Formats: sequence, C-alpha cells, structure tokens
Amino acid sequence: MKVGGRAGAFVAASILLVCVGVQAAAPQESLRGEKRPNVLLITLDTTRADHLGCYGDTRAKTPVLDGLAAGGAIFLEAHSHVPLTLPSHAVILTGDLPSTLNLRVNGLKLGDGFPTLATILKARGYWTGAFVSSVILERGRGLARGFDVYDDHMTLEPRGGGPPEERRAADVTKAALHTMAGVGSPYFLWVHYYDPHYEYRAPEPYGKEFASRPYDGEIAYMDANVGTLLEGLRRKGLLENTLVVVVADHGEGLMEHGERQHGIFLYEYALHVPLLMSWKGHIKAGQRIGNLCGLDDVAPTILDLLGIDRKGGDGVSLEPLLTGGYLAPQSVYIESYQGFFTYGWAPLRGIMNETWKFIEAPRPELYRWKASENDNLVNTDAAEASLLKKKMQGYPEADRGEQSEMERLLKDPSNAETLRQLASLGYLSGAGMRPSNPGLLDPKDAIGIEDDLKRADEALNSGDPQGGVKMLLAILKKNPQNVPALSMLGIEFLKEGRYERARVCFAEEVRLKPQMDTGHLNLGTAYKHLGDAGSAEKEYRAALALSPRMPEAISSLAQILIAHERLDEAEKVLKPALEAGVESADVYFEMGVLDASRSRWEKARFDFAKVLSLDPARDEAAANLGRIAFQQKRVGQAIAYYQRAARLAPRNASYLATLGSLYLNGKNDPERALGYYRKALAIDPYGPRSKDLREIVHHLEALSPGR
Repeated sequence: MKVGGRAGAFVAASILLVCVGVQAAAPQESLRGEKRPNVLLITLDTTRADHLGCYGDTRAKTPVLDGLAAGGAIFLEAHSHVPLTLPSHAVILTGDLPSTLNLRVNGLKLGDGFPTLATILKARGYWTGAFVSSVILERGRGLARGFDVYDDHMTLEPRGGGPPEERRAADVTKAALHTMAGVGSPYFLWVHYYDPHYEYRAPEPYGKEFASRPYDGEIAYMDANVGTLLEGLRRKGLLENTLVVVVADHGEGLMEHGERQHGIFLYEYALHVPLLMSWKGHIKAGQRIGNLCGLDDVAPTILDLLGIDRKGGDGVSLEPLLTGGYLAPQSVYIESYQGFFTYGWAPLRGIMNETWKFIEAPRPELYRWKASENDNLVNTDAAEASLLKKKMQGYPEADRGEQSEMERLLKDPSNAETLRQLASLGYLSGAGMRPSNPGLLDPKDAIGIEDDLKRADEALNSGDPQGGVKMLLAILKKNPQNVPALSMLGIEFLKEGRYERARVCFAEEVRLKPQMDTGHLNLGTAYKHLGDAGSAEKEYRAALALSPRMPEAISSLAQILIAHERLDEAEKVLKPALEAGVESADVYFEMGVLDASRSRWEKARFDFAKVLSLDPARDEAAANLGRIAFQQKRVGQAIAYYQRAARLAPRNASYLATLGSLYLNGKNDPERALGYYRKALAIDPYGPRSKDLREIVHHLEALSPGR
C-alpha cells in the first residue's frame, strides 16, 4: 500500500500524438463509451533512465523512445521496487508489490490469486499476446496466465554453450509482428526486450559504433527495434486508437558503488527507470511529469485510462497527472533480497519520498536522492531516518514462508535447468540464512566479492586455475559463508585431484545450505575419491532425498552399490528412475553394468545402446556392447563395437589388445591380430600387460610368412 493516493476529479484534456510528425487530434471529453482501445506494453529490461536521450543523455542514440516521450508523457521519476527481472515484471502486470506477491527474487512463480493486465483484459474481450526474450520470464514463472499467446521461444545461444536463454530484439519483434498479422482489435500486446542485460553484445553496426560503451549500444539497437515494431503495427493498421506504454523493469550498475550489474543495491542507477505513455487523442504531447511514482502504478494507470475499475492493490492510478488533475505525493517502497539469497549478505529494504531515500542495512543509509547518494546523512538527519524507517516497517519483510518457497525451488528436481539458467545469467540464486541472523555482511562491504567471483570464474575457465583458486580463497577469507565461492573452489579441487580439500569445501557448503542437492552430490564424489564409500553413499542418498530424479546422484550411488555387490539395492535405485523417464547416459550405463552382472545380456545390450544414443562419444559403452556381442558369439559385431571404442579412445591399449585377441581367436586372422597387438604395445610399452603383449607379438612375428 502506498502513502498518499489519488485526489481530484477526472479532467478532460486536449491530447496530441503517439508518434512524432502526426497532427494533433481534437480534444475528447471522455474515455468511456468509445471503441475499446488497444494496449501496447513494451518493457525494456535493464534500462537506466539516464541512458536515454529523453532523460538527458546527450550521447544516447534513442530517437524512437525520445519521439514517444515527445509525443506523449514522460514520467521523470519512475522507480522500480526491486532490481530484478521477474519480480519487477510481476509488479508491472499486477500493480502489487513484491512483498504482496511473495515474489522477491528470480526463479520463483507468481501465485494464482493475483489478477494481471492479461487476465483482466481477456475477460473483457481483448485478444492478449506476450512475446518475451529471456528464460527468466518463461511461461512456468506464472506470467503467462491470461494470454492467448505467450511466446517464450529463445534463440540466442549463450557464449558458454547450452540451450538458448534469450533472444535478440529483432527476433522478438519479428515474432510479434508475424502473430499480429492475424489479430484484430481490441488487443493487449506485451513485448519484452532483454538486450541491455549483461553480456552486452549488440549486433553491427551498433557493436562497432558503441565499442567503448557496449551497454549503450544494446540500448540503441533495442530502440531501433522498438521503431520497427511500431512501424510494423502502423502498416497493419493496428496502431490506431492504441495506448502505448514503455517502461523498464530496473537499471544497471556499470560499476557505480562497485556493482557491475544489478540486483544487490537500491541506488538510483538500479531503480530509476524510464516510463513513457502515448495515446493519440487522449494523452497530451510534451508532458514531463516530475512526481515520484513506482512500477506498481503502471497497471492501475492503464486500467483507469481504459475506464476499467480496479479494486484494491498496492499501486495507484497516475491518470490525474496525465489529465491536469492532482495526485497526492507518494512514497515508494524498495527492497532487494538478491544478495541475501545468493551470498548470505544482509537483505536491503528501504523507502523513498520526494526528498529522501532511507535504506535499512547493517549500516543504515539516508540520502537526498536527487542530489547525491554518496553522502550518507543517517547521522546528521537522524529524525528523518527514524520517521522513514517507521513508515517502511509497514511493509512486510521476507518471512520463513517466503524463504521456504526459495528452498522448494532449489529442492525440486524439475527446476535444475532453471537454476542453471539463473546462474548463467548472473543470478546465482539459493536460499540463504534468516534475515534476523546477526552478523550478516553489509552489501556495501561485500559488493566487491560479486565481481571477484566473476573474475575467479573467468580465470578458472580460461586456463588460469591457480589465479582462480587464489581469488576464491581471498573471497572466503572475507566472506566465509559465501556458498558460490565454496562450491567453485571445491569443484576446482576435484578437477585437480585434491580430494581432501574438495571435501572440506563441500562439507562447509552442506553445513551452510543443507537443502542444496549439488552440495551433497559433490561431497559424495569427494568421499568416493577418498575411498570412503560409506560417507559417499550417505551424501548421494541425501542428494536424492532432495532431488529424486538427479541423474548424477542416481548413477554414482548405483556405482557404489554395484561395486560392493549390493545388486538388489542398486536395482531399487536405477529401475524407478528409468521408469520415471530419467534420460541419462550415466544412469543407463550403470543399469547396463547391473544387467550384465546378472547375465541379462539382451537387457544390457539395450542399456548400452541407449547410452550411445544419448552420448555417442562414450567409448566404454561401445566396448561393453562388444563384450556382450562376444558373449553371444557374434564375433563380427564384437569387432565392430571395439573398433568404434578404439576410434573414440585411440590411446586405450586394452581396446586394441582385445581387437587383436578377437582377430586371432575369433577370426583366425593372425596378421590382422598382430597389427592390433603392435599398436597396443606401442601405446603402453611398460603397462601391466606389456610383458604378455611382447610375448604375443614375438610369437606372431615368428609365425608371420614375412619373417
């Protein structure tokens, strides 16, 4: 709920254009009773207001957005409530705060009990369509409710590989215009552009033109595509009688206050966002509105302009400001739990009014935010800080229920891909400690750690493991409870064969976050390499208790059980997983080993063939198929499989020696056999079988006709 609210009666106004160059329309006396207007909502991800021309950036290349601002109304002091994509978009679509929605971080889901612009307008006969450009907003996050079309098909592959997690502005524009070709009025169209989000890689010519300012290059590219969208709708006759709303979800740090991206701090670079509204014949052109407002005001304003009453909700309609009326000054609630849920740092909450911004933290902050956020006045203006803190306490902080929601996100095995994508996009979300716990790091003291983590990861992945390890150790010295650092360090120690050090890292990770299935998995692997099968089994079972379909834990546990001849137990682990549809080469491989151990040759043959279909480079599966073929007296097939295994692993001497044996004993071809035995001996001249190989080679050479 906001402090302050709408006052004054509806005032009709003389209204101008949507786009530059269109003649002004005659005044309209009322918005009600007319043909229902279309609504075009354009959301700009990660877009700072102060990086657009219409907000004063003289270096910006944003003619389309500047034109919309000139042709309608620009809200100069619009603010996000939370600097994260999913919560902010939920606020835009519902008009409720993150604290009301119980949706404070990416990866969670909007609950069913909240009406959205889509559900409200669809119920009134609107066609509804959404075109989003990041997996953060994929349909499983709950925003698709009420949309006839919800296009979340991603096309741009991450630089690190893996499935696409976003798509460029051109692709989302093309998809939207293609669908709109068959749509009539009235419609509600939401188009989301993700391009300014890190990593900045604008296509040419923007990449070269903005080489020194890649973030601004992404904004320029996005602006051009907004123009393409508007022009495409205009040509289709779909821009007439259309309310156009352009708004960003949050901004970007660009190393201000030490934050490279966003999500941690509540400073202006993260919260001050563009908000533009145009509607030919209804919204007067050239309006520059300086009132403080929040993103929770967007939905109520849209509905009010359409003449739709909306009861309840946190936001208020800004319609009086568009029509010459009066709106009492408001306060805007702000928060960020990203640092808390990710790194275990103290959460940040705050409130701002037209003059002051108060941020609750281990070291509280108070700013005259329009002037500066470098001069903390919390001590010199203690009375103002106390008043704002009291007002802020009217908004609920995250309770155990909301933290449990995050824990369920982590525990649900169906969310594994979501968590990987969050990490890939810079959101290393995970459940932290209770906000009330004493001693949590103030993000102001810890923000450098986030950038250090990124640099450590880059070092580890670019061939500098020593440098990466050194950085991670420095992070943990300052922030011992930093779970991402513990996990990264433990994984690197595993790669290097330093298993006891890996065990220490993963044991601490599990202590801090026992709900993290990957922590238990990695700890189990460390124990396995240390020869402690009992402890490894315990950790693998703990991982499976959290994520019953986790393939790595299933296969690793089964491997231990099979090695200790506990075949019935192994089958109870493997069989239900496969019946539940787990598609994993590792799981099928262990099932193949188990079936072969019980002489179920046909079943084992199916298992290993399935392994190769899922992982064609798995040489051990090809070799095992060769063993089964030999067991079934299909020598030719056995040779073919071992040849495949040898091609996949050309330095494996045992495959070559086995081929020699198959040609000698199965095909009675000593000449071909000799060739394979020689290759095997050349690869491993001093191995455990080298003496036998030399004797065989010597014997076959003696029998060779060429001797």
